[in-house]
Amino acid sequence: MTTAKFSPFINRELSWLAFNDRVLEEAQDTNYPILERLKFLAIVSSNLDEFFMIRVAGLERQVKRSPHSRSEDGMKIEDTLYQIREWVLSQKARQGIILNDLLKQLRDKGLDLQIHIPQIDEAHLKVAKKILPEVKIYHFNSPDAFHQLVGSQIYVFVRLKNRFAVLGWPEKFDRLVASPLADNIKSKHHFILAEKLIAAAAGLYFENETVLEAFPFKVIRDAEVDIDPETDPEDLLSTIEEAILNRAKQTVVRLEVDAPTISDGALLLASSLKLRARSVYRYDVPLDLKILWRLHGLEEFSNLRFSVSGKKSGALSLRVPDLVKAVKGQDILLHHPYDSFDTVVKLLQAAAQDPSVFAIRQTLYRTGKNSPIVAALIEAAKRGKQVTVFIELRARFDEVHNIELAKEFKRYGVKVLEGFSDKKIHCKLTQILRREKQEVISFVHIGTGNYNPSTAKLYTDLGLLTTSKSFGRDAEKIFRSLQNKTIPRTFETFVAAPVQLHKKILDWIRFETKRSLAGDKKSHIIAKINALVDVQLVEALYKASKAGVKIDLIVRGACMLRPGVPGLSENIRVTSIVEKYLEHSRIYFFQNGEHPQVYLSSADWMPRNFHKRIEVAFPIHDSDLKKYIRDVVLENLIKDNQKARQLMPDGQWIKIIPRQGESSHRAQLVFDKLAENNYEGTPLYSRFVFQKDEAFNLPEGVKPS
Repeated sequence: MTTAKFSPFINRELSWLAFNDRVLEEAQDTNYPILERLKFLAIVSSNLDEFFMIRVAGLERQVKRSPHSRSEDGMKIEDTLYQIREWVLSQKARQGIILNDLLKQLRDKGLDLQIHIPQIDEAHLKVAKKILPEVKIYHFNSPDAFHQLVGSQIYVFVRLKNRFAVLGWPEKFDRLVASPLADNIKSKHHFILAEKLIAAAAGLYFENETVLEAFPFKVIRDAEVDIDPETDPEDLLSTIEEAILNRAKQTVVRLEVDAPTISDGALLLASSLKLRARSVYRYDVPLDLKILWRLHGLEEFSNLRFSVSGKKSGALSLRVPDLVKAVKGQDILLHHPYDSFDTVVKLLQAAAQDPSVFAIRQTLYRTGKNSPIVAALIEAAKRGKQVTVFIELRARFDEVHNIELAKEFKRYGVKVLEGFSDKKIHCKLTQILRREKQEVISFVHIGTGNYNPSTAKLYTDLGLLTTSKSFGRDAEKIFRSLQNKTIPRTFETFVAAPVQLHKKILDWIRFETKRSLAGDKKSHIIAKINALVDVQLVEALYKASKAGVKIDLIVRGACMLRPGVPGLSENIRVTSIVEKYLEHSRIYFFQNGEHPQVYLSSADWMPRNFHKRIEVAFPIHDSDLKKYIRDVVLENLIKDNQKARQLMPDGQWIKIIPRQGESSHRAQLVFDKLAENNYEGTPLYSRFVFQKDEAFNLPEGVKPS
């Protein structure tokens, strides 16, 4: 492993594509219901679009600045871009094969989506004429006009005998059009993709002209929103609004063509957009398969989705005074989605109405539309409470929604903090202040995931409810800093970025390294994160491995660390779990001699999280909860041999299978079963059993001690 070709780092971009391969593999799992498999295909497409808009766009900018630049693994950026192309084409080919198979199975179940029109007939033309008024014709006088095309929207290119044109439609236009089959079979569950029908019937839009070719296409543009670091915070909202308008016209980084071949029309498009060959992608797969989410959500086919089996642990439906009383005696840990996120929603709803609550503060990154959390905060403001909300206006691809949300909050008297021009606020924090007798109780919720009730049903996250005074003071400091437009620095218990977190994690790794060199055989590091792409941390972990520290890394996505290399990383094991729920919680465990440390956080181990965001890692102080996270959550994830893949020294991921005599173990299934039984036998059971003779709306079957 000392040859010149060996790099201690795995290429970040190719590692991410390997993650998307793992998502694609879930679509092949025949143990999943059909629509759930279809969902994974939609996620693959969504992931790829974002990958090109962010990562590939960044590489293209880097090459433009420095043509011979290399990434940390030593690969030339130009070579990386060509490898990305080959990988994506292969991935899309596999996606197409799986899609055809699943659609065939769905057809047998009464749900039909046509993605190919072998031959246009009168029935198709009849349907095409119905949507004719919705379609707009863009007449371009020169190829340069193609730069007006909006990114991420589907169009149909039409080449005529003496000219060319583009067909488009409103953003809200429904891509799922009733198929001609619907009239024959008398069913509303037969669809055709609008762009396929429009391309096939393009002659309708150009009477007395010869259509030489017509095909759907889409351009992906650089989605980076550049904000001048010197921007006045008071002007941030309007500056971001302007940047969002400009995003639709930024540099094209990918042209996608849905056609059998790269035709003259496709070449004209590519040359007009000044694209290199590596940026042109032709598929025999429909564009933008996020549309498959629509099929996944059809109510009539609930039997083809995951069923809600057994009794999950529902919301702790307590009144605010009861929750405060309960949490005074113990911190409450929530594990979503096994625990309903309704606990957090109902807490905010109750706080909005509780006359003793006088202030609510919250950070919002991604909230979702029609959020009950937003409604609760507005209700609190209407009742005269001091409501302060930080909204991250630059949460990528949620900018427009968050800008509108900020304006709505202001209309109702909510104090909106709009943050920094060069730092994103990514921490997930709520503080409720309540007067109780002569005392002010600071009730804090802090977690690893967004305040989004919809994604909380799909993502695994951890949250802590506490009345710890040190947590209350640290939360106060966070919100005071945000209000004063200053970066929070030191805390009693929190460890925050951009000032402390990176250095602190390095210190924790180095401490385990020193302990191991001093003869401590128990030195151990466990990290559950979504990405590991920070070079300094990777190098520190290598040193720890050489010193004999046992290291378990559970990395959902990109990982630049190369495990299992003799003399470098043989004590490091890296696994990834892609499952029914998206693994999203971040957990840091350090053995720390006889005093184990467990921190939860919103931060992945990425330079942007450490240096470009305000993040918080918070400790678990309760020894029982600490033990639960270590011995139940992390241990089950480490032991998973059903959905886990292991990263090998050569960068390949292999599916873990049970050894001979070893029983199967699936972590998410274990967590589901625990929740169904109200966590009996674990420290979380005490959440339902507070003080003697005080049931506080206990779940059915749970009795107070």
